[in-house]
Amino acid sequence: MDIRSLRSFLMVAQCLSFTEAAKRIYIGQSALSKQIAELEEELGVELFFRHHRSLELTASGKTLLREGAILIDKVAEVVEKTKLAQRGIRGNLKIGCFGLEDAFLPHALRKFRSLYPQISLDIRLLTLKMIENGLESEDLDLGFTVLLGTESKTSRFMNLLIHRSPLCFLLPNDHKYAHETSIDISCLANDSFIMLYEAECQQGFDWIMDACKKRGFTPDIASKTTRMESVYWQVEAGIGVSFTVKDHSINHHIHSSISIVDMQGDDAVANVMAVWKKEHHNPAIPLFLKVLETIKA
Repeated sequence: MDIRSLRSFLMVAQCLSFTEAAKRIYIGQSALSKQIAELEEELGVELFFRHHRSLELTASGKTLLREGAILIDKVAEVVEKTKLAQRGIRGNLKIGCFGLEDAFLPHALRKFRSLYPQISLDIRLLTLKMIENGLESEDLDLGFTVLLGTESKTSRFMNLLIHRSPLCFLLPNDHKYAHETSIDISCLANDSFIMLYEAECQQGFDWIMDACKKRGFTPDIASKTTRMESVYWQVEAGIGVSFTVKDHSINHHIHSSISIVDMQGDDAVANVMAVWKKEHHNPAIPLFLKVLETIKA
C-alpha cells in the first residue's frame, strides 16, 4: 500500500462516490475504481459495500479511514519537517566546548537563537580529546579546538579560525618571575612543568616541547593531567609551572595565588577554531558557522 493509493481511498471514503472522488483528485473514474480494487486485493479485505448508486464503508474500511487519516497527517508532518530541516529552521545542534570560548561564544549563541529559535542547542563542556572523539562519532555536530603557534588548520576536520589569543605562563606567586610582565620560555628552563596529557592536546604538547628544544633544553615534566583545573591546582601548590591561553576570562578560572605572566615570542599565540566533520550533513551547521563568521575576532 503506497501513499497515493491511501490518499485515493480516503477521498472515496469521504465522498462515498467514485464519480465525485475522481473529480476531486483529477483522475478518471475507472482508474480510481481500479486503484481501490487493487488496494482491497493487496490488503485481502473489502473496504466498501458497493450498492447500485452508493458506497458504504465496511468495518475494515472504517478502520483504514481512521488509521489512514492519522498516517497521512503524519506523512505531511514528516514532509514539512524535512523541508524545514533542509533550511536549518528546525532541529538540534550539538556543540562541544573546551572552556576558552568566552570571548565570542555567548554572543554567537545569542545571535543564533534570535535567528533560529526553533533549533535547540545542546552545549557540552568537554576536553579537547572528547570533542575530537565526539565529532568523529557524530555525537557532536560542531566543536571548538585550539592550535598553538602559527598553525591554524586541522588535518582531520573542516575548520574556521574564530579567535586569536596570546599565550601566558602560570606561575606560583613566590616564583622569581611572578611579578614580571612577560618572559621568554627559556627563563623557565630549570623549572618543572605541569602539562596536559599528549592525548588531550597533542599539537599543544608538541608545540611547547619544540619551543623548549629551540631554546636548548628539554622541560622537566613533573605531572600530566587531563583537565586545566588540575593544572591550576598543581601550580598553586608549587608543584610546577604551566602555560595557557590568555583571554579576558582567565581570572575567573584561576586563584589569586597564581601569577599570570605573558609569554614572549611572535608565535606565542593560540588559534581558537570551530571544527566539524565534512561528511556530517546537519543543515544547522552552516547556519551556525555563518553566525560565527560575523562575530569572529
